Amino acid sequence: MNTSRKTRLIQSASIAAIMLLTSAPAYAQAAAPEADDADNGEIIVTAQRRSENVMKVPVSVTVVSADALQKNGINDLASVTKLAPSLQAGQDNSFSIRGVGTASFANTVESSVTQMVDDVVLGSRNFAANGFYDIERVEVLNGPQGLLFGKNASAGVINITSTRPKLGENTVSFDSELTSRYRSGKDGLGAQLRATANLAIGENTALRVNGLYSHQDSVTRYVKTGPGRTESDNEQIAVRAKLLTEITPDVQLYLIGDYSKKTGTTGSYSYTYRALGTGSQYGALLTGAGVTPGPRNLDAAVNAPFYRDLKTGGVQGKLTWALANGWEISNITAWKTFSISQTFDSDHTPANYFDSNGGTNKFNQFSNELRLALPSSNALSGQVGLFYYHSSDVFAGGRGGNNGFPSFLLPNFPFCVGATTLGAPPAACPVSNVSFLGQDCAGKISNESLAAFGQFTYQVSDQLKLIAGGRYTHDKASLDLTENTRNYFVTLGVKNNRYSGTTTADNFSWKVGFDYQPSAETLIYGFYGHGYKGPGFSNAAPAPNVSLAVRPEISKGGEIGIKQSLLDNRVNLSIAGFYTRFENLQVQAFDSALRTVVLGNAGKSTTKGIDISASARVADGLTLSASASIIDAKYNSYPGRQCYPGQVSASCTATGTFDASGLQIPLAAKFTSVIGASYERPISDSLKLTADLSYYHRSKLLVDYAPGSTIPGWDTIGASFGFKGANWNAAVFCKNCFNEMRPISIETEPGDGLIGVTTYIQRWNFDSVRTIGLRFGFGF
Repeated sequence: MNTSRKTRLIQSASIAAIMLLTSAPAYAQAAAPEADDADNGEIIVTAQRRSENVMKVPVSVTVVSADALQKNGINDLASVTKLAPSLQAGQDNSFSIRGVGTASFANTVESSVTQMVDDVVLGSRNFAANGFYDIERVEVLNGPQGLLFGKNASAGVINITSTRPKLGENTVSFDSELTSRYRSGKDGLGAQLRATANLAIGENTALRVNGLYSHQDSVTRYVKTGPGRTESDNEQIAVRAKLLTEITPDVQLYLIGDYSKKTGTTGSYSYTYRALGTGSQYGALLTGAGVTPGPRNLDAAVNAPFYRDLKTGGVQGKLTWALANGWEISNITAWKTFSISQTFDSDHTPANYFDSNGGTNKFNQFSNELRLALPSSNALSGQVGLFYYHSSDVFAGGRGGNNGFPSFLLPNFPFCVGATTLGAPPAACPVSNVSFLGQDCAGKISNESLAAFGQFTYQVSDQLKLIAGGRYTHDKASLDLTENTRNYFVTLGVKNNRYSGTTTADNFSWKVGFDYQPSAETLIYGFYGHGYKGPGFSNAAPAPNVSLAVRPEISKGGEIGIKQSLLDNRVNLSIAGFYTRFENLQVQAFDSALRTVVLGNAGKSTTKGIDISASARVADGLTLSASASIIDAKYNSYPGRQCYPGQVSASCTATGTFDASGLQIPLAAKFTSVIGASYERPISDSLKLTADLSYYHRSKLLVDYAPGSTIPGWDTIGASFGFKGANWNAAVFCKNCFNEMRPISIETEPGDGLIGVTTYIQRWNFDSVRTIGLRFGFGF
């Protein structure tokens, strides 16, 4: 059966499953599998920055509850994609929603998909690397959400809420997970331990303390390593403390402090060779090391240090004052920080072609948000607020190697790598070069954002509400960058480049819509508006003395949808159609002439499609769910896309670019679906049997435009079976049960690209392979 026919059949089956759910005799919440914990079928979300039933919120949102996270073994943000069809994970903790994101490893631009944790916007994708612990729910808000969610949410928001301290309760809970994960040779092992203590301090105060320890063997197997520090296995230690106190019946203070330390490169730099192009430099080397390139290759060989140390932390406080007239004033102040030190062997071979690629970052952000919320029961409700954000990132980095040249030639003229005697050429070297190929940088980027916003809902009648809102934003970004001050035989980029610049932007984004409820069980809604993502900079100069500023990203579009509850909330269905046009989409591409990656603006792009989700409690203890996302995301105009290594065309030869207008946007799967079933059956007064099953399908996923840079379609099964007591639970489970191996990225290898050969490397994460495990938890 050809791939397109198979995909059409899977699409038809997935949509048929959704429609079957909506016609069955009894059902539940239209959300992610097992998102429904409440007996009445309601799920409370904060998709509009206030607590509401998800079926009453006029926006497309996928909700993943704490129970769903546990039963499906979702331990980090990347794994949430298996329950949220509109969300896709890319490399370096980047994400796309409805086909739009910012696939960039540069720290000089923020993501189009904003991550929020406990009401605080996180200004860097590096925070997404942390594991989950004590999470109450994850909300994936589809489409532009910048009006109420801080900044830079032009493609959507991932809104994470941890569990608040519970007043008057003294409880302790613990859960553990032991896993065996497929890899070549001997399977890798994993262990995760999480603990929580909730302590009542008097009647009006509670302290909640969480701890996490995780050790996960590398997905890839290193058949050869070199001297120096080599750490591929991941280890994380994290703690979080939360204090909630009711100062008075109307005034509440909520404080959070957290710290995490994570080491290891797997999931971030788990590269292997997928396919060698004709004439590749690496064939004999890889064969000699015992590495066989291929789509299922998990073996790698290196000869240089590779490690990654990430520390994150912060403190935040929220003060809430409920006024006598029902209005509420809140203020959230937060400071967040991270530091990274990392390096890896860029050529992924046991020879020095491009052995070093690393750097350091020290990031700090401060934010404050003041908000006034009107009572939701009033004819006129809504909220207004002021927002301030400032971040700075001090960074340094370098990469390079000796291009596979014999060591006895390198110190001599003209290469002069490590030359010890300097003099007049050709008898001697005029300078001593650090390496044959190389690049270095150092600098600081700062971002400052000021905004005033408001969104209001006016109840015209018992059934109809009108919605309008706006946000004025002033952004200022500054970059101080020094590049390539060290000596190389071949400099990757612009030699001795110095850039110091500031870019500013002012924007008014807005939204108008309606909320029509012809009955208590039906919501019909629609909206149109303009979104915004602030400016940034390219992390490398394309030429001397040019501006590196990247213009703001603007979105224009809307959504129309229906949410329907049936049979006393036992059946819930949600359908949303969307259309969004983006201008100046911020994108990253490899510049083959400079042999480095640069960031710039695409012209225009459009994403359109349909989100469908349904769930149903078909019988006591049995819940079925299904969801799907159908997306058409393309560049309308993008004439200056950088050519990939080895691309042959007249424009690539002349300018190093080609016209990508009309092509699909990377990280935009055309069809993704999830089908799930969850079953609980009492077998005694104090014991229940539990069983869960999920099926995930994704059509092929474009990573780049090189012919082999498309990840094939993916079909995976997840399952668990266990028992639940009054204060304990245990289960055996598998994820990707039949080991349908898929990388998270396929890229052209730049070293071979320099000689006109198209070779492909692939990057893996924990969801790429089969995992089998045992889960146990208890509480008292």
